[in-house]
Amino acid sequence: MALAETVIRLIHKHQVIPKAVRYLPVISFLVAMASVVWLAVLPLEGQYRRTYISENALMPGQVTSYFRESEWNYVRGFRSELVNMESMDYGERQSIVQGWLDDIGLTTDIHHNSVNSTTLYGVMHAPRGDDTEAVVLTVPWYTSDGHYNVGALALGMALMRYFSRMSIWSRNIVVVFPESSRVPLRQWVDAYHTSLPLNAGAIDAAIVMEYASANDHFDYYQMFYEGLNGQLPNLDLLNTANTVGYHENIHVSIQDTPNLELTKNTYYSRLRTLIRGIVHLAVAGLTPQTSKGCEAFSGWSIQAFTIRAVGDEGHDITQFGRIVDQTFRSVNNLLEKFHQSFFFYFLLSRRNFVSIGTYLPAAVFLAVAYALASLVALLGSQVSVEAYFSHITTTLTGFTSIMVFSWTMSVVLPWIAQSGGIVAAQLLLVVGIISGVVLSLAPVTRMVPISISRPTQSSIIGLSLFYISMLITALLIVHFALALLVGLVALPLIFVAPIINQGPLTSKDRIRIACCLAVSNPFVAIGATGWFTGEGGAVLLRGLLTAWSEVQCWTWYVVVLGWLPGWLGMALAAAVPTPIKKTRPQATKEVKEAKEAKEAKKVKAA
Repeated sequence: MALAETVIRLIHKHQVIPKAVRYLPVISFLVAMASVVWLAVLPLEGQYRRTYISENALMPGQVTSYFRESEWNYVRGFRSELVNMESMDYGERQSIVQGWLDDIGLTTDIHHNSVNSTTLYGVMHAPRGDDTEAVVLTVPWYTSDGHYNVGALALGMALMRYFSRMSIWSRNIVVVFPESSRVPLRQWVDAYHTSLPLNAGAIDAAIVMEYASANDHFDYYQMFYEGLNGQLPNLDLLNTANTVGYHENIHVSIQDTPNLELTKNTYYSRLRTLIRGIVHLAVAGLTPQTSKGCEAFSGWSIQAFTIRAVGDEGHDITQFGRIVDQTFRSVNNLLEKFHQSFFFYFLLSRRNFVSIGTYLPAAVFLAVAYALASLVALLGSQVSVEAYFSHITTTLTGFTSIMVFSWTMSVVLPWIAQSGGIVAAQLLLVVGIISGVVLSLAPVTRMVPISISRPTQSSIIGLSLFYISMLITALLIVHFALALLVGLVALPLIFVAPIINQGPLTSKDRIRIACCLAVSNPFVAIGATGWFTGEGGAVLLRGLLTAWSEVQCWTWYVVVLGWLPGWLGMALAAAVPTPIKKTRPQATKEVKEAKEAKEAKKVKAA
């Protein structure tokens, strides 16, 4: 007790609290920068880990695959037929492939989806199984880039013929031929678990193949593994496939690493892979270009990845097939589902990764930075506690109105995008950007006819920043990539409150506030991201608006119900700044009490 009194007395004596409040803006900025520094440190030697197989039963590369030159002729035969079928009607092509599957001995069926398309699939029942577990081989007719997937289609047929002659399987093998790897495949996965009459049991793992070339050779393969809503496959599955590829002397590209840099393992190559991994995970499933097929299995405890052959020389096509063969054989060894390795991680290369315990503090720092910025808005405004409480009804009413508006936008905008297509998305993007810029410039133009009290203004700014802090906190484990990107893009908002708290705003101050608001606007960020990725802002916005109805991706709701309300609260509060006279800051209650106690001691001593 005596120690506590001594500490409190020292705090009062040295005015620690007023000094801390004075330096809160600097502390908030430094904490935010710590997030960036933390990410930059992760690729350094000693901060990451080497990949390894946690589940000993997988034993990748421990068996000899017989999918070799003897099967090459079957691949070529199927491929020559598929090349001639490219100009045929989609239904006619499906009928031919269904006949091939029937001849092999598979049980086939066709799923009719809601996008006026059909998905052919077949089930090879395991000789040693009891129809309770399965693995899935997915071969879309067209790749995620829109190319005819002729090589993978031929390879898929040859693999199923090869699998049907083996008696080692304890899991059923399902082969799926969707028109594309986005909506048709996602709807097939949903129907498989709800309404399909032909079922092969719980799916443990899935591989999506893309081989758009009619050539017999390829240089290396790309691996995609990002799922919807921040989900990732178990790291053991990726390590198994990459171990098989390593034994075949095939290089793998992680996060679009170019061919000339596949053998590099420098700090900059690891940092680039980390940054790309964060961005790709945040936008996975939003557009056809960011949908590689593996995300269609998200939400059903299915571990899935996509492999794509790149180039036209070097390794032969049967080596690509052996990656699938040996990966399936490793999964076939499991007695239970994947559970031992990591589900939250970022790959830095084929052999290196960082786990959730290592990268999570980066998002935590951002959440703390926004919380401190919220305190800056409240404690640095020279508004008394009584004044805040007297205006609390107005503050809550205003922020509730913002939330109601955001909720309305979350319902109306997707409906417009689904009804009007890409043209409607372009119009919505233009309107959103113009509205955001106009509202951002309101502190400069001073065209807002309304006015609010100083306590209400500070309260709304503080509540908006705290709301974003809570958004990041809620997302940082479930969807780290999205939480981090929202926090970084909206980071200029933490500078608004210190500018307003300085006193009467000059023209330069108003311009600085307008710039902070403009660059952190969600629609401006969407347009800039679309331009940077080459897809276009309208395509990205339409993907955001329709992702929930098409593939059950909730990124749009995080933006419109999380990011947008925080930004609107900041923008509306800053649009009607209340002039502040530069006066000497009032002493806090603690400082007053300390002075009174000191004077009382002097009187008593006299």
